[in-house]
Amino acid sequence: MNTLSPADSIRVAMLARVVYPLHGFGGIERHVGHLVTHLARLGVAGTLYVQPSPDGRQPTAADLPALADGRWSLALLRYDRTSPLLPPNGILGRQINYPWYSWHLGAMAAAAVRRGAFQVVHSQGLCASGYAYIRTRDPLLRRVPFVANPHGMEEFRTPDWRKWLAYAPFRALYAYGHRAADRAIATDACTRDDLPRYLGVDPAKVAVVPSAIDVDECLGCVRAELRAELRARLGLAESRPALLSVGRLERNKGFHILIAALARLRADLPPAWRWLLVGNGKERTALEDQARAAGIADHVTFVGKLDDAELHSLYEEVDLVIHPTLYEGSSLVTLEAMIHRKPIVASAAGGIPDKVFNGRNGYLVRPGSVDDLADQLRAALANRARWPAWGDESVKIVTSTFAWPVVARQTLALYRELLQH
Repeated sequence: MNTLSPADSIRVAMLARVVYPLHGFGGIERHVGHLVTHLARLGVAGTLYVQPSPDGRQPTAADLPALADGRWSLALLRYDRTSPLLPPNGILGRQINYPWYSWHLGAMAAAAVRRGAFQVVHSQGLCASGYAYIRTRDPLLRRVPFVANPHGMEEFRTPDWRKWLAYAPFRALYAYGHRAADRAIATDACTRDDLPRYLGVDPAKVAVVPSAIDVDECLGCVRAELRAELRARLGLAESRPALLSVGRLERNKGFHILIAALARLRADLPPAWRWLLVGNGKERTALEDQARAAGIADHVTFVGKLDDAELHSLYEEVDLVIHPTLYEGSSLVTLEAMIHRKPIVASAAGGIPDKVFNGRNGYLVRPGSVDDLADQLRAALANRARWPAWGDESVKIVTSTFAWPVVARQTLALYRELLQH
């Protein structure tokens, strides 16, 4: 039986593939970087297992604050084993690289656990399966708590039958790895049933620990000079209301649904309204064509990709954020908009219903419904006087539930709970 440990005696093996900012700016990258940073601030130590930086440089505390005081270290493992002609993160590339990476990652972590180096093993995404296989065959490893976070599980949600077939190996890896964990994390209360449904996880082993954002980091990105530059470049001084959406320009993000809804609302919108769409992707040309055909192209600006400082500065310049996604994970984009005091109209998909509440900080919409999106946008426009109060509620929701200091303490509490058994 394990005994309860103080935070400064808990050492964690964090099994991941990517971490912000070494490997990009995506949701899992940010999650891993912020999680280890905030666990370190609570006194938890450990080793982060990831692939090397793409540029080959040695990460420093400037990249990962958790490295600053020596509590956390890095263990690097090569991920890309495919031909340079095969994209390492394409569907085929991942089918080759991920099983190899997960297996060797698991072997490295298992060897360290057997030496007594860690009290907890915590995996992210598809990195659970290799360690899970080794652990099920080693009674010593089964004595050390194993926590696994599958994140958004997009492989289970795609409506594209071709992707559904291609993702079959990943679904098998997800299911196997997370069924073997002592606790599998649901990142929102409203999606906790997804883990038993999609992965076959015992409901008693599901723990809700939200995904989070770093509030200080988000607000610290805002620059007065960038706000002024964006206001001038995008014509926002003359555009009200200014509506904003952020995401990859792919079909599953539902921007085609939003264009159709905005076209229906032309009579309800003031003459100077503008919708800004931030992001790049293969659907851009189709969306531009759709906006022209709908007669609203003069009100639509395809902004392209923005860096963090630009994006967070832009949030401060808009009035309403719309997220019409067809399916979703936890939705960090929604949280980022909320911390900037924005009212939200968003699909009731993934973890969004834990963040957006009808009449409190915005409206929820049936995913994929042009009619419902148009109706809820019309209702939001009719309640413009309440938008400042809705923005205040957005901030309260984030800081009480989805800020990293709160979520890191929940994670530590989960570790302690498991160490008591």
